[in-house]
Amino acid sequence: MKLNIQQQAHIIQVVNFIISLYGIFYLYITGNYWLLGVSYLIVFVYTLVGLQAGYHRLLTHKSYTTSKMMEYIMSSIGILCIVGSPIAWVSAHRQHHRYPDTEKDPHSPHHIGWRSLFANYQYQWDKWPIRELIVDPVHRLVHDRYFLLLIVWFAGLASIGINVLLYIGIIPMALAIWVSTISNYLNHYFGYRTYKTTDKSRNLWITAYLTFGEGWHNNHHAHSNEYRFGKRWWELDLGAWIIEHGLKA
Repeated sequence: MKLNIQQQAHIIQVVNFIISLYGIFYLYITGNYWLLGVSYLIVFVYTLVGLQAGYHRLLTHKSYTTSKMMEYIMSSIGILCIVGSPIAWVSAHRQHHRYPDTEKDPHSPHHIGWRSLFANYQYQWDKWPIRELIVDPVHRLVHDRYFLLLIVWFAGLASIGINVLLYIGIIPMALAIWVSTISNYLNHYFGYRTYKTTDKSRNLWITAYLTFGEGWHNNHHAHSNEYRFGKRWWELDLGAWIIEHGLKA
């Protein structure tokens, strides 16, 4: 039986989560809790550099400029969050901003409920809004070979050792995908609204701190072309900080 991209993504996410539970149990029985700290540092890199600064603020919204080489590096890190290839994720997220909290929104919990916690590619792609990525040979290669690249990454880590596979690969990946998707779910239900927008986006401090700034969701929906999501002095946004001090050209 041939699996489509939606089924493949769901299988990878579920298997990854189950193995992560084993890894956490392994920590409990061995007492090597420092390994969880290693995983958290890896998550910091995966989500902050790959997903937030790369997939989201650069590729999707073009809110800042950087070198092409840095763009490819961030995209390569972003695929390790198992939320899809750059082309797939950007397509879905631009759809989310074009039709927020409607039936055409692939992220909205108000229409697809708990299914918004999983990667959603079950809608007709409008290729025109992502044409610059489709014609890019590197992004196209990553999209076409996305699952193969993940398998090679897992195999490489496993060849070094089981702890390396668990705490540098699987657990950080699981944390990255679940924190990101749960944040998007909660930020359309709970929190405060600084700006009046046509959608139901909200700012929620707990998800903002867990995602290093992505939880200032209402701010982002009101000013999606800006890379700084935190608008008040206490709205911590490490994504904007790393862009300003290391990634921005």
